[in-house]
Amino acid sequence: MKKTRNFGLNIVLIVGFTAFVLWFTLKDNYREVLQILQQISPGWLIVILAIVLLYQWVIGWILTQLTRISNPHYRLRYGVVNALVASFFHGVTPSASGGQFAQVYVFKKQGVQLSDSASVLWMEFIVYQSVMIVTVFVLLLLRFHYFYAHYSQFFLLVLLGFLVNSLVIVGLWALVRFPRIYRWLSTRGLDLGCRLHLVKDPEKARAMLKDQLDRFGSETTKLKSHRPLIIRVVIANFVRLGLYYSIPFFCALALNLPIGPELFLDCVALASFVSMINAFIPIPGASGGTEATFVLMFSTVFGQLGATSAMILWRFVSYYLIMILGGLTFIWVKSRPAVVMSRKEDHE
Repeated sequence: MKKTRNFGLNIVLIVGFTAFVLWFTLKDNYREVLQILQQISPGWLIVILAIVLLYQWVIGWILTQLTRISNPHYRLRYGVVNALVASFFHGVTPSASGGQFAQVYVFKKQGVQLSDSASVLWMEFIVYQSVMIVTVFVLLLLRFHYFYAHYSQFFLLVLLGFLVNSLVIVGLWALVRFPRIYRWLSTRGLDLGCRLHLVKDPEKARAMLKDQLDRFGSETTKLKSHRPLIIRVVIANFVRLGLYYSIPFFCALALNLPIGPELFLDCVALASFVSMINAFIPIPGASGGTEATFVLMFSTVFGQLGATSAMILWRFVSYYLIMILGGLTFIWVKSRPAVVMSRKEDHE
């Protein structure tokens, strides 16, 4: 019952914040925005839907490739189902905190053991986080001067979001690679955290830190032993991010906004910056903040009316549509019997 109430509250928050932002952005020009939306190109809309679905398929392919390390009979459609369910739970939980728990449940239903599913999720996190950092870093370098001049009020948040995301993966690597850093963090660092009232139970925090580092070290070692596979997964993650970050550009084309191919890279960069800022919005689906940030950042490229119109289309296809598909997929998964799958060790 408690989980049901929390789930219902999250849905209310998503709808409430989204409705408020839509009202605020449309209250003065809703007729003009509706007129732009009515002129949507069916052909470009099909392209956008294809990109969104291909994005989910790529995530499913990545999960499939990593799962086949320990479960060679894992099917691609299982991975796509897992990706859709993960997207749904990422979208309805604060700070996207529920996605991996849902993935473990789906993996179990698909016949993947808990230890294997945890390993897959760790490897997927390591590769994705690393690729995302590299991608955003390149975009920052390419467009730094322009966007700093036009978005100085947001750029510090973008840089802070990039720094936080970078510290997660770089920090884990440094703790594993340099024992002195780990010793300092597990002793004086935790003591300092207690004094600042950031850490309540230092022994529990120390145990959790050790467990996370052990897992990180184990999975990075496993990744190194499957280099050809990891190269393919890295390339797939670049494609994954490229697809997602390009959606606003195609939304502009679908709405017949005055935009040319020379602005493609700008739109990709802005979409990545919106994602960086969303890391600080703990509301389920980053609702409210995502819409507002999108309009504010894209308004200099699309104009105020164009940015508002593109935001509505972008948010529907990239979030609400996937939420619907992911929710229906989860209901289907729950109704299906569990799968019994042979692991790699059973055939050796």
